[in-house]
Amino acid sequence: MNQPQKIEGVAVQAGLPPFHGVRLHWETARGVGAIAMARLHTSDATALERALGALTGSAAGSNERAIPVGAIVHRTLAEIDDGIVARSSSCSAWVFPHGGPYSCTCLREWMCSRGAAIDENPSPRDAFPEAADDTEAAALQLLAHAASARAVPLLLAQSMCRRRVGPGWQPTTDDLSRSRRLMHWIDPPCIVAVGQTNVGKSSLLNALAGRCIAIAFDAEGTTRDAVAAQLTLDGLVADWFDTPGIRDDADAVERAAHALLEPLRRRADLLIEVSAPGKPCPTIRTAGCTAARLRVCTHADRDTARESAEAKVADVCVSCTERTGLDALAVAVRRALIADADLVCDDPWVFQPAAPLPNPLGTPTHE
Repeated sequence: MNQPQKIEGVAVQAGLPPFHGVRLHWETARGVGAIAMARLHTSDATALERALGALTGSAAGSNERAIPVGAIVHRTLAEIDDGIVARSSSCSAWVFPHGGPYSCTCLREWMCSRGAAIDENPSPRDAFPEAADDTEAAALQLLAHAASARAVPLLLAQSMCRRRVGPGWQPTTDDLSRSRRLMHWIDPPCIVAVGQTNVGKSSLLNALAGRCIAIAFDAEGTTRDAVAAQLTLDGLVADWFDTPGIRDDADAVERAAHALLEPLRRRADLLIEVSAPGKPCPTIRTAGCTAARLRVCTHADRDTARESAEAKVADVCVSCTERTGLDALAVAVRRALIADADLVCDDPWVFQPAAPLPNPLGTPTHE
């Protein structure tokens, strides 16, 4: 391919057909890259023909260099760059120029000066014109953002589910609740572990992650700030937060840290109440917190008969040193957020926008 070159006036040539009625959406982020990807789409096939003719230099009304549906061709792009053009449908085409900022900026300005409209947030149908219907288009858009691979078969089945129930189907309150739970496959849920000091919250995070993320030490107050990691638990990708232990004689730094954790607990999807034999989890009351709760008792290797009061009321007992109970915990976490019944329900998934809430403590730095 030729390297991008500056053309006076950004390659203005008289007589090129306008881009009126054509929308331009850049699929790749702005910045340095080898190849960029942009999509031209419109509801008028004739408008796309004019736009592609202008972009690739073919004469108006001539089929000599027309790009048929399904074709992938190498073309000079407005005498600014050269690249690949792929015609995906009569009303949609992909353009792949060099990824340099200068080349992309020149092409963007050139197309906009000829009537192209920038489409920052295309509708699912516009983004996926190859979809069989609106439901499949919305499912494909969510699929592009899905954090958990287990979302894939469910999303791909939604078009058939919608056709099966027919156009008159209306979701019930239970359907909407189930659909909100299924969105955890798309946007990682927020899981917050709470409990007394020295019950093994940091060791639990390290055991689930399979590597050292949080400092674990047999001394109270070792964890003084929230530590975050993204984990996969029974196929569910989740953001797990290990928080400082709770104790009556906390110093000023620990009390301040707990005060800062209030927003995190309020937005939690699941609270993990961690205890150990002889160390119950304190009652956590946070105004506005509607999170589900899961009781976990650690140090199961020290209480193999499950005789402690904490083990008897726990949903799951684990031993981080012997790595027992971790798989059961992963399944319990997933079930607390997405029930087994949600996965086998034949009714449609009512999609919600994939828009995670901002993380008050910042994005987890460990993956």
